[in-house]
Amino acid sequence: MGGGGASSTGGSTSSSGSTSRDGGADSGQAGGGAGTGTGTGGKVGSGGTTSTGGTLATGGAGGAGGASNAGGSSSTGTSGAGGANGTGGKVGGGGSSSTGGSTGGATGTGGGAGGSTLCPPGITQTITVAKDGSGQFTTVQAAVNSIASGSSTHTRIDIKAGTYTEKLTIASRTNLCLVGASATTTILTYGDDNASAGGTSASASVYVSANDFSAANLTFQNSFGSGSQAVALRTTGQRQQFLNCRFVGYQDTLYTHSGSQYFRDCYVQGNTDYVFGGATAVLQNCEVRNVEGGSATTAPNTDIGTAYGIVFLGGKLTAASGVKANSVALARPWGADGFAAFLNADLGAHILAAGFVAMSGNQPQNARLHEYGSTGSGANPSSRSSYQLSASQAAGYTLANIFGSWTPTYSQ
Repeated sequence: MGGGGASSTGGSTSSSGSTSRDGGADSGQAGGGAGTGTGTGGKVGSGGTTSTGGTLATGGAGGAGGASNAGGSSSTGTSGAGGANGTGGKVGGGGSSSTGGSTGGATGTGGGAGGSTLCPPGITQTITVAKDGSGQFTTVQAAVNSIASGSSTHTRIDIKAGTYTEKLTIASRTNLCLVGASATTTILTYGDDNASAGGTSASASVYVSANDFSAANLTFQNSFGSGSQAVALRTTGQRQQFLNCRFVGYQDTLYTHSGSQYFRDCYVQGNTDYVFGGATAVLQNCEVRNVEGGSATTAPNTDIGTAYGIVFLGGKLTAASGVKANSVALARPWGADGFAAFLNADLGAHILAAGFVAMSGNQPQNARLHEYGSTGSGANPSSRSSYQLSASQAAGYTLANIFGSWTPTYSQ
């Protein structure tokens, strides 16, 4: 991967297809900072035909209180009720419900938001976006641009149901909160890929570099399809949080580039490296779904000076019916010191027994890749024993340890 702000060393090959990742630095998108990293080669992307989709289904809200756990997701057929309880009494969906389909085009939503507050406290103004003209703006970008650059005003932007086809950049404004009508009906989408946009970073449909950003009940989609790096959301800011959101794409769907992010009760779909980057990012009670075969779900590029990278707490790793068993790695290190951890996750049969594989000359045993308490058909601790955390080590994976002084409101 040659996304901005990260170094890649070329040539690793994933599954069928032949689209090269951009070599060289990505420039980012308009309004955002330019990528600073360089890459000497391009990772060969996965191919395959584009999936045709499936019926959308929403996960039901779980009960209040109790410990957080995965579970409750329905992965095939009709929608299923989410059964997981959120931590600290938060009503949370137990992962997302998704539907199958023989062509592997499943989509889904995260569990219900329940009693959670959709925006942090302190909102002083609300802006409404509606495609039909019933709001103050008809595009999300116009609503964002109406707020003065450099503003720290706590602002909520309500986005009514609709598909908003726009390349969206959110920068230079803190304390913004975007709220959709629902994750299945409010869709932010665009169709750039690596080649057409001039780099993986620049392909992002939505680019958020603003600090203290929140989003709930939205779909972030890259509509390009399979066969090339095509980012749905790129995040580079500090203290960004997402609740009951869907991230829909194929290769490189969710680019947690840098900074700190928290995802709760979300759904991520893709085929290759579709959760990747150098940020400290926690995905709690999320569904991560392979809709086609690919090399790995996750490709961390964490700097050695960053204590935590991409961390999965609970949730499910699922796959469409066309994805072969024992074929997709949990993670491969895009950067030599990449950090990814999977704690108490339910792993589908598509997960490779070895769990972790090499990428671009970076060996998994030399990176920071960890696992603890996996369940499901893809759990195989004996085949990846050197990556297993002890119970005492796993107990240290708290949000307070991972994020320090920041407590995401969506975690409460």
